[in-house]
Amino acid sequence: MGNTKKQSEDLNDLTFEQALVNLEEIIQRMESGEAPLDSLVAHYQTGIKMLKLCRKKIEGAEMKIKEVQEKDGKFIEKNFEDMV
Repeated sequence: MGNTKKQSEDLNDLTFEQALVNLEEIIQRMESGEAPLDSLVAHYQTGIKMLKLCRKKIEGAEMKIKEVQEKDGKFIEKNFEDMV
C-alpha cells in the first residue's frame, strides 16, 4: 500500500508537459500493436492516470486565471473558452 501512495505522490510532482509527454508515449506504445496484452492493460491504466493529471492541471490553471481577473477590487468572471 505504501508503494501506491508513493506512486501517487510521484505523479503529482509531474508538470503538465511531463504528463502529456508520458501520455503521448503510452499512446504510441499501445498503437504500435507490438505490446503483449498484460502490458497493454498496464499502459492503459497509467494512461488514464496521466489523463486525469493533465485535466487536473488544466482546471487548476483555469482557476488561477479566473482569480487574476480582477478590476478595481471587483471580480470579473469570464469563461475560459472566451479567452482562447
